[in-house]
Amino acid sequence: MFLLMTCIAAQAQLSAISNFRFKKIATNRNLKIDSFSIAPNSFFIKNIDTSFYKFDNITATIIWKKKILLDSVEIRYRVMPYNFRKTYNRFNYDSIKHNFIAAQPFIFNNNQNNSDNVNASFLDFGKINYSGSFGRNLSFGNNQDAVFNSQLNLQMSGLIGDSVELAAAITDNNIPIQPDGTTQRLNEFDKIILQFKKKNWQLSLGDIDVKQNQNYFLNFYKRLQGVSVQVTKKNNNKFFFTGAIAKGKFTRNIFNGQEGNQGPYRLQGANSEIYFIVLAGTERVFMDGELMNRGEDQDYIMNYNTAEISFTPKRMITKDRRIQIEFEYAERSFLNSIFYVSNEAQVSRNLRINIAAYTNSDAKNSPINQQLDTRQKQFLSNLGNNYQAAFYPYESIDSFSTTKILYAKKPSPISALDSIYVYSTNKDSAKYNLVFTPVGMNKGNYIPYFNGTNGKVYQWIAPINNVPQGNYEPAQFLVTPKKQQL
Repeated sequence: MFLLMTCIAAQAQLSAISNFRFKKIATNRNLKIDSFSIAPNSFFIKNIDTSFYKFDNITATIIWKKKILLDSVEIRYRVMPYNFRKTYNRFNYDSIKHNFIAAQPFIFNNNQNNSDNVNASFLDFGKINYSGSFGRNLSFGNNQDAVFNSQLNLQMSGLIGDSVELAAAITDNNIPIQPDGTTQRLNEFDKIILQFKKKNWQLSLGDIDVKQNQNYFLNFYKRLQGVSVQVTKKNNNKFFFTGAIAKGKFTRNIFNGQEGNQGPYRLQGANSEIYFIVLAGTERVFMDGELMNRGEDQDYIMNYNTAEISFTPKRMITKDRRIQIEFEYAERSFLNSIFYVSNEAQVSRNLRINIAAYTNSDAKNSPINQQLDTRQKQFLSNLGNNYQAAFYPYESIDSFSTTKILYAKKPSPISALDSIYVYSTNKDSAKYNLVFTPVGMNKGNYIPYFNGTNGKVYQWIAPINNVPQGNYEPAQFLVTPKKQQL
């Protein structure tokens, strides 16, 4: 009896640790027969040919190809010690930081008496690599006050904690100039950018460049100050959002070259400005439809501070050259905001949908360099979309002086309800100090009057058949707030 019981116990123990399995399964549906993966060539169904089913060893799943008359069948197989489709890990990726002690990101070593810190650096950023320079200088002279200047150049890259990747570039030089536009690569003097990346998302803060060239109807390149977020979802679905303040205004100049004149050619703004600063690196220059490259050894050089472009001898300029220049320039008449959001989704194998919305608008109630009174705001409101005719009539009463160019107001010879301005040296009638603005050919009633006076004088000219014959008006051009949406 003792020997018999010992044999029965040994047989039960062997059965418990054996990888052999014997089951009965239903034939009316596909099912997973085990939680482990199945050993190759070990799966067997009694009295059923392999043409009736398909079996996956890795997932331990049986798929019926044909209908079987039997309600259930007997199967035999051997299991592997693991499920090869399952992920095995001791810690989650994001929980590793809870299992070790990390150093502080910023440590100031002020203990100069400690011999261990003799060769230690002033700043310790832990695992973040950093490089740069920091400077202060004082300038003074016998004809100027003391001026204190500063320079800071700092680049950082590395990991924050255990999984957030940091990339930063902080450059601050208090000099109001743009970089030299004679090279292909630019080193900007004043820029702050912070980027954080982790797995499928990216966050950018500071001076960011947003470029969109994937959509046919919405292509743009903008230099902004704000925030942008990019998230990559499953199946390469992408979400992108940007909310920022625009650093400049976009415009385009199209003109023909002058025979044998390589430059410089002065650029004009969207409101016919000629004195402005071009944002470095935002220009795109086309000559006869071909995109040019910047550089002294390339096609052109750009002076961003004076808004002038010159072409190198590599591109000879003739009167038949068609030149097109797109750029952004510093223009701060209104606070300009930009919002852009896009979502790209892979619906199926052959269908991808991309939806995007873009808005760029001036805050009409937040002027910066241009202060408007109530009458000027009402004048702009009545213009509607005709912003090119924003010439506001302007006159200023001034005290008489023989060194000033003053005008007298007289009734118009063609209408008793209107008045005209006539240059005068009579101290009783010469009261108005005017600024004449070019409004376009046959759109104004005044022309330059060359009478030998020390200064520019303008003369009223009568219209013909109600068509103005001049191109100047005593008015000031008001920059109108604009909005673009797509």
